[in-house]
Amino acid sequence: MSGTGMKDLQFSTLEWLNLMPEAAVVHDGVGILAMNALAEPLLMENGVLDQLRKVQAEGRTSYRSAHGMLHLNLASSRLPAHDAWLTLMSPLCEQGHLYQQLVDRNPCAFMVHRRFKPLFANPAFARLFDFKSVEEVLELPSLRRIIGEDHWPEAQRNYERLLDKGTLGKTQVVEHFTLNGRSLHAHLVDFVLIWDDEPAVCTIVSNVSNEVRQIEKLKALALTDPLTGLSNRRHFFEYSEPYLARAVEQGNGLALILMDIDHFKGINDRFGHPFGDRVLTKFGQRLVGLVEDEALVARIGGEEFALLMPLRPNQCVDELAKCLCRAIGWQEAYDNEMISVEVSVGATAWRGPQDRLTDMYLRADKALYQAKVDGRNRSCSTEQPMALN
Repeated sequence: MSGTGMKDLQFSTLEWLNLMPEAAVVHDGVGILAMNALAEPLLMENGVLDQLRKVQAEGRTSYRSAHGMLHLNLASSRLPAHDAWLTLMSPLCEQGHLYQQLVDRNPCAFMVHRRFKPLFANPAFARLFDFKSVEEVLELPSLRRIIGEDHWPEAQRNYERLLDKGTLGKTQVVEHFTLNGRSLHAHLVDFVLIWDDEPAVCTIVSNVSNEVRQIEKLKALALTDPLTGLSNRRHFFEYSEPYLARAVEQGNGLALILMDIDHFKGINDRFGHPFGDRVLTKFGQRLVGLVEDEALVARIGGEEFALLMPLRPNQCVDELAKCLCRAIGWQEAYDNEMISVEVSVGATAWRGPQDRLTDMYLRADKALYQAKVDGRNRSCSTEQPMALN
């Protein structure tokens, strides 16, 4: 509230203005004499004050700003005692304008396309995929660049199914790409609508990259030994099936080797668990460095490790176990003392299509037990591998 005319108004008038549920202004041909709090933001809009200065008669008029975002209903009454006007200002929202606000301000990205040619997009879609504007999205000849080559065939099949059935009956989480090539995981909801009198597809897109990363992280934690970073027991047994399937398909040999660090409890008891953890971690690193990339290496539990790997033609599992036993041991320093880290090894070979992983594991475990009985720091295998055709 301001103006030299303020002192000419009765306090009761100002009090009444503040009680009004609508934006209320007392004004004359020069400027504002009084206003309530609701009126202040409206008066900040360009052109509103000039419109009030034009008031010359009681009644209602409407005002729309130059950019079209503000539409007001002005109801003016004469205040003869003060040679001024009381104007109530009520914002008007046309239905079309309301819909436009829903589209422009909706944080969820969505767009309409026909055979992947964009017909419509909201600003959230443009921002999500790094476009400068909606107009830049609509200039795309196809969404194939966003969809990516890996998902493109499935996207085409989904489009045909949508037009045929009206729905996919599912939502999808797929990798998409922004204009700048940045990858994101998009959760897609598709449905058919009529656009310009013809069917088109509306796709609602949510960026779930953070959620996907969190799920992948949790999966990795569930399948990985946190100390060594190797596969854990669960992952070893679940992921071993492809190895067996490949051996059956190709007729190749396969070795399962179990390793147990000798006298590890004594190492822990004498030097402490932090030193024991260091030994376990280094053992895992050395084992990974000794085997080929296609080998599956896991910490089964405690100081026991497992190795599943293909055998090359004419490679003997017994010789492989002996080589690993000799190569894996080392001297670990603790203060001024050197501690020998040695290992017992039990090995077995795949015996053919009827041989299951559980059977192989029991044989390798039996061989490992025998290596310990025979004095540790040695290997034992159950048999020579089967003859390969």
